[in-house]
Order: sequence, then C-alpha cells, then structure tokens
Amino acid sequence: MSLTVLLFICLALGYAGYQFGLLTKSGALLTILVGSTVVYALDYEGLVLLLLFFGSSSLLSKLGKVRKRSVDQIVEKDGARDGWQVLANGGTAMLASVGVVLTNEFDFLLVFLIVIAASNADTWASEIGPLSKKEPISIRTFKPVLRGTSGGVSLLGTLATIIGALFIATAGDILFDLSIKQWLIVAAGGVLGSILDTVLGATVQRKYRCQICGKETEKKIHHGTTTQYVRGWKWLGNDAVNYLSSTLAGLIGFMLYRLW
Repeated sequence: MSLTVLLFICLALGYAGYQFGLLTKSGALLTILVGSTVVYALDYEGLVLLLLFFGSSSLLSKLGKVRKRSVDQIVEKDGARDGWQVLANGGTAMLASVGVVLTNEFDFLLVFLIVIAASNADTWASEIGPLSKKEPISIRTFKPVLRGTSGGVSLLGTLATIIGALFIATAGDILFDLSIKQWLIVAAGGVLGSILDTVLGATVQRKYRCQICGKETEKKIHHGTTTQYVRGWKWLGNDAVNYLSSTLAGLIGFMLYRLW
C-alpha cells in the first residue's frame, strides 16, 4: 500500500472521528498528525496498531453508557477526545516512531509498542472497570470510592488492564514479528503503565470538591459551580498523568531491553 493512500486513510479517519462525535476539531487534527507520522515511519503496520487502540477505545466508550453517567461527573473530560488527550496517549508513540526512522533501532519500536500497550491497558480499564458490580477500592485509602475515581481499582478493571496490554502485545507480535522476550516486555510494560497511571492518579493528580453535592471530582466546574481544590499537584491533570505513566513505562521497557 502506497504512502499516499495511507496518509489519505489517516485524513479520512480524523475527519470521520470528528463527524461521528468521537473527536473534537483539535482531536481530529492531532489524530491526523500522529497517524501520518507513524505511517511514514512504520508503514501500514503502525497504522493498524493505532487503529486497534483508538478503534477499540472508541467502541468500549459506548459500552454501558447509561451505567457510566456517574463516571462522567467525576472524570476531568468526557465525550469526544480533544487534542491534548490524543497527544497524551499517542505523543510519545509518535516520537518513538520518528526515532525508528532516524536510527533504524528496534529499541524505539519497542518504546512505541509499550506506550500504545500502556495507553490501551489504561483505557480498557477505565471503560470496562466502571461496569463492575462492586465499587472500586482506592489504593490511597483502601476504602471504596465512586466508579471513575482515579486511583480506584476493581477486579474487573484489573482484568481489563491485563487483557488490554496482551491485546496490543499480541497484535505487535503479528505485525512486527516479536521474539518471546520482546512480547513479554511489551505486555509487562503495558500493565506497568496502567499501574503507574493508577498510582499517580491516586496520589498526586489534582482533585477538587463540588460545593453543591460535596463529591470529589477532577472537574473545575461541577453543577455549574466552580469546584474547590482539595489535594494533588495543581498542574497535574488527567492528560498529564496519562502521558507520564505511558512514557515512563516506555522508558523503563527501553532500559530493561538494553540490559536484558
């Protein structure tokens, strides 16, 4: 498949995502940028992997939408993905794909795969975990918290994390012919990224409290009223947590591969 055709597919996917309400304008533009860069660097295999991540994430976001309404009141952003969310999940992967072109080293391809695996694992946990019949447990207080609370874990969400990481690792194996060691590092890196996201979300991500309903939330506006800051680093929102956790997982995987 020619590069021109692949770039056209990236353009079409960004436009379709915007038209179907899955992406904002900035989200569509950044999706086109990330997709085009990855396609240029990794050909159709890179595009397929991105499609598996973004496609499965979009489909899962529609799963159990009624039961997730309470989650939308807690998470910082809900609805269509904007440009910051696209960069948070795909920015480092895009840079890693550029590294592949510049160096022709497998290490950068490994980082690309780990970052996507980590983003996928975390997204699957975020979309499937809230469907659990039991409330999640906070890893900070070890007490039940509302569904959608950053740092909350459940058995269903944990299983979704593992399966989401294995899904990308296996797809990476099919597309890039990984060795057993490489597959293990990608799978483990994906799970690690989701764990880091949970830890950062529970401990240092900024949190607010609604002055109307009293619930803790990531939103600056809740029930039409400015929320009150309660804890965490004020500059560290959900997008930054997603970016840091997947990037750290990629770097740790990179170093482990070099040392192993």
